[in-house]
Amino acid sequence: MNKNQNTHVSFNESHKLCFRRHTLTEKLSWAHYQNSQERLFYANDQQHTLSMYLSGGYETHRTDIQSDFGAPGRFCLMPKGSESHWQLGTPQQFMHLYFDDHYLKQLALNVFDIDPRTLILPELTFFKHPGLESLFRNNMVDTNWQNESPLTLKQATDTILISMLHSSGITKTVNTLTGGLSPRIAGMVREFIHAHFHRQIYLSELANIAKLSEYHFCRMFKESFARTPQEYLTYIRIEQVKYSLSHSSHSLTEIALACGFSNQSHMGRYFKKQTGITPKAFQKMQLS
Repeated sequence: MNKNQNTHVSFNESHKLCFRRHTLTEKLSWAHYQNSQERLFYANDQQHTLSMYLSGGYETHRTDIQSDFGAPGRFCLMPKGSESHWQLGTPQQFMHLYFDDHYLKQLALNVFDIDPRTLILPELTFFKHPGLESLFRNNMVDTNWQNESPLTLKQATDTILISMLHSSGITKTVNTLTGGLSPRIAGMVREFIHAHFHRQIYLSELANIAKLSEYHFCRMFKESFARTPQEYLTYIRIEQVKYSLSHSSHSLTEIALACGFSNQSHMGRYFKKQTGITPKAFQKMQLS
């Protein structure tokens, strides 16, 4: 613990009130807090945090750097691994979006075809972004998280992260790349997985395409795709399951087997992990 922390209490140990918390997946969660009149430090150990002030904050500022004061609609972006020190004033309410680094990079790759290796998050304090504020307030602030469909909340959360990715100055890219698969090899591996997702794919098959050992292939693959080969294969299978649930009348067992899962239970477990809901609930939403 450094010298500044001796006079600051940890955010987790502070006197904050948590009005509500909601976990969408292991990679995405939300929380709504209130706090006041404390000196605290905020250490990000697990995930990134995007914070928006809902009310108050006019007397709140950082004590470890020169900063402005807070206000409703102001955002703070606190990347994983960052630490900040704060002086809080009169009562303020704020909302935190916690998100995994790999999840953000996967979203950047899927939506914008951004190489995950190039994406980094800067630390930003009290910035304004009317578009993001509108998304926060319309989709999350006035929504009953417990009554809303998990899929709807996840889609709203993805829209917020996509807006953040699309905004100049909020995210940065680096031009010097190290490691990873070459674009040509990455494309060949991707095409192979998409063509054979319905069957068991052996790691040796993918490594042979890249002409690498299995160990080095796994490392290079994760740098290029922000997922392990198995995670990427599962992602592709679940996307195919979602398509089948929306466009076919096959049973869940038939869909599971056609998409490479050993049985319906196996499919359901990974489907809920990736989407936050069961295949049956997803299918019901498509029919409603």
